[in-house]
Parts: sequence; C-alpha cells; structure tokens
Amino acid sequence: MKKICVFAMLCVLTMTMFLEPSFAGTYKVNDGGIETVASIPRSDACDKMTIMSQMTWTLPETLYYCTLQSGGALTKASEVKLYKYKDGKSANGVITRKGIPYSQVDREYSFPSGTFTLNFGNKTLIDDGITYRSVHGTDCASSVAFAWRKGTGNNSASSNFLKRTNTNHAIYTTENMFNDAVRESTDTYTGDFLKVVGDYGKYNKKTAANTRNVVDALSAAGNYGAGKDIYSEVYAKIKPGDALLFRGSSGHVRLVTGVHIVYTDTAKTQVDPEASYVNCIEQTGFRKYKKDADATEKKIASNWSTSWIPNEETVQEGTYAGQKKFTGMYTFNQLTGKTPSPTVNGGDSYNRYIPIRLNVWS
Repeated sequence: MKKICVFAMLCVLTMTMFLEPSFAGTYKVNDGGIETVASIPRSDACDKMTIMSQMTWTLPETLYYCTLQSGGALTKASEVKLYKYKDGKSANGVITRKGIPYSQVDREYSFPSGTFTLNFGNKTLIDDGITYRSVHGTDCASSVAFAWRKGTGNNSASSNFLKRTNTNHAIYTTENMFNDAVRESTDTYTGDFLKVVGDYGKYNKKTAANTRNVVDALSAAGNYGAGKDIYSEVYAKIKPGDALLFRGSSGHVRLVTGVHIVYTDTAKTQVDPEASYVNCIEQTGFRKYKKDADATEKKIASNWSTSWIPNEETVQEGTYAGQKKFTGMYTFNQLTGKTPSPTVNGGDSYNRYIPIRLNVWS
C-alpha cells in the first residue's frame, strides 16, 4: 500500500515477476444442506485473500531473511532460509513459491498493482557471517485487513480504514482487532470497525483479556438457555468473509472462505461440532530454519514453498504429522481448542478462536 522510496527500489531483489492473477471464487455457507452464496463484498474480500496467497515467484539465489523485530532490530529466532533450488541443488530445479511472503517487520505490502516483486526493507542482521534482511510482505492481520479493505472499497493508500488512529496510521494488528471487536476500543489507537459474530448470552465480553476467556465463558454451563450453546449461537453464525481471531500474549487471525454446518437432530438446532467446519486462508509464515536441527529438517525448512495455508506441504509435527497438506479446514471443536490444530511451526495448537466481522456487514 505504501509507495516505494528510491532506496527501497535500489534494494529490489532481481527475480521472475508475474501479474497478479484475476480470480473470482464462489464462497458458500452450507447450513444443514441448504447452501447460501456469500455477498459480492464478502466474495471480493475472499478473492483478495486468495490472490495474495497464490501469487507465484522464484528466487535468483538463496534468501536469508527475518520475519520479526524487537526494539527495532531483527531477531535471530525468526530467521528463515529459503533455497532457490530444491535441496539447494541446481539439478533439482528452481522452486516456485506461492503467496506474498510473511513479515511483521515490513507488513503493509499487498501488491495491489498486480505485479509481485520481492523487495528488501532497510533492516539487516549479521549472524555467523550471513546477512539476513527484512522483506516487504504481510502478516496474518495485515492480510485480513487488506482483504477487508478490498471488500469494502476502502483499499486506496490514503484510506485509514482498519488503521490505527495514532499518527503513523499503521494497519491493524490482532491486538487492535481484539480491542475493537471484543473490548470495544479500550486503547487510544483502535478505531470502531469490527464486531463479534453471534450471541454471547450472559457473558460481558468487555471484561475479556483474551480469546480463551471468551470461549471458555461462552462454553460454560448456564451461559445460554436450554438447547443453545457456543456452537449454535456463535460458530453457526459465521459467513465467508468473516475472520477467526485468536488473541493471548500474541495472536493470529484467519479469513473464512467457507462454512459447513452439520446438525445432530432433524430440527437443526443441535450443531455437531466435530462434523461442522470452516475453510480458511491464513498468512502463517514459512517453516523456521533451525541451525541446531538435523540435515533433513534443515532441508525441509529451506525447501518450504509458501507462508500461507492452505498449502501442499507435509505437516511435520504433532497429531497430524505426516498429513500431506495443510488444508485450512478447521472443525468447530478445533476452534474452541477441544481438539488440536496443526501448525507450520510448533506442532499441535489448542488456541481458542472467535469469529469477528466488519461493522458494515450483517
């Protein structure tokens, strides 16, 4: 979204460039066998997320970069190493990667012009004689924000839609999303763009410190009347174009592109949380390069083809180790943390997710 300065232009990494693909998907809710297609604005947001996750690119050489910073400096813990060639050998062919790369350093680049170019930022870290750079990209929250800005027609560089209200007007983080939708703007930097999805029963969401508080309270006995629960009153209300937000000491957010609701009764009042699921697109990051890992793990990390889910990479750790792809499909039980979800780095996750949506969408 920002104009690239002359210095940044000089730092452009030479590589193959492709036009941003045009895309028009169909995004649906299947509610007990009854299908409803998402509205055009919601579909536009889903299309934008799909395009950002599918842009293709190749490298002219091995890339060393960091995804995070602390105190303005790149962090060793976030180092990523990506091969140009599979296994680092030219005989194996060049790796074609998909999706705008993950970055929490230079996180406001959605490439709306339709041309993807991998650009360096101005931060560097030297570790064991290797120079790691920052790169222009998105993180989970800026990706969802860019999708929502596209879906509402607020995607010009001058628009402050889903930006913080302080002087730098940075794109929302997951903290801002939580404070806006759940706590209703309890900090001085958050605007009023978001709301929670569904009915929270007796729970006062403004008291929540994190999404675990919310999910556990909504799941507690007595929060709803007879025959109602968090699944029927919250998760069954999700639509394509909504987002699923986790927030604790850190956070993550996904954009929903499909919803499938299954009931255990013919009256369609009791949601089956294991059979019901959502499909999502999310910016998660590449697999981290660990210097103390064995040769096989280092090769896997350096060959990793995308920082997005869904993808065709094999799950490496946890309950789903060996699964041949990250599907981006999550059951309602996974959203509440009752069953684990696979992650690119770190194995099983039991994080609780709540659905949120734009105020301007019903």
